[in-house]
Amino acid sequence: MGRKRNPENAWMPPYVERYRKGYRIKRRGFPTHHLAAPDAQNWEVMKAYEDWMAGQVEEAFTVNHLIEIYFRSPQYTKHITPGTQSDYLQYSKRISAVFGELEPDQVTSPLVQMFMDARGAEKPAAANHERIFLGIIMKWGKARGYVTIEDPTVVVRPMKLTPGGRYVEDQDYEAFFHWLGSNGHTMHQCAMEIAYLCAARHQDVLALTRADIKEDGLLVEQQKTGKKQLKLWTPRLREAINQALATNTDAKIQTAHVLRSRTGRRFTRTGFNSVWQREQRKALEAGAISARFRFHDLKIKAASDFEGDVQQFTGHKTRSMAERYNRTPDRVVTLDRKRKTPLK
Repeated sequence: MGRKRNPENAWMPPYVERYRKGYRIKRRGFPTHHLAAPDAQNWEVMKAYEDWMAGQVEEAFTVNHLIEIYFRSPQYTKHITPGTQSDYLQYSKRISAVFGELEPDQVTSPLVQMFMDARGAEKPAAANHERIFLGIIMKWGKARGYVTIEDPTVVVRPMKLTPGGRYVEDQDYEAFFHWLGSNGHTMHQCAMEIAYLCAARHQDVLALTRADIKEDGLLVEQQKTGKKQLKLWTPRLREAINQALATNTDAKIQTAHVLRSRTGRRFTRTGFNSVWQREQRKALEAGAISARFRFHDLKIKAASDFEGDVQQFTGHKTRSMAERYNRTPDRVVTLDRKRKTPLK
């Protein structure tokens, strides 16, 4: 049984409450709905409530509503990185187009499997990402009473993918590194070096600040998993950090980030990528590199070039995931056993 209302609020209809912008309906299983301004008369609030109730008869709570509420929640706005927020927005478009008009409890595992079969035949990687997003909002909704069924994506297997990206040959790495320098993109040079030497992801490199520069090494936090690694200093890593700190220092605004744009601010992912893609195209057209490569391919190169425990170096949770980045053939001894009969 719910708690009793204050006597001055006894006239309000069910689920109606005051808040700083006036009156709203806050009911489990439905989006929060603004009813009236703070100075509204009681009858105006009642009329707005009746109109809302009439609309509820016609409009069921759908997956689109669930997505909308999730995107307004602190779990989305405060607890995930801006880059991941952007990815989720992109994934939500396909989920909304396919499942948006269904009620959440109508999203069954067979429907998800049909979606994966159709979408996966066209774009398997996108299908996997969208399946994960659907599972996130379904679990989030169940924990808050918007969904009553178990997550229907659990029993649906992701599409099998061949490892993406490629190993960047030394000559292409060096050629593009010098190409960036000759075209005034020193920060991108430094980002290349840090990503390669530390086997760090794109977002982890752009997130580095001066506070991450420690006495013994560079503290790299993986935005994806939260794992922190202190990458011990080498002369080459120290040179890359010092060069980054000495670049773009004339701007009036200077953030604490190691890698800063020409305005002194932190690089955005889109801004950084636009320069990277443009210079890759130009370098390929000029014959400076043999083929274009992604910034993420630098992590593949790092894992492949590293001699030692690759999992510890890359910071992956499992050895199998770390080995996906290692494109160097294993060096194994061959069987050395004398023949019992001579070879004729």
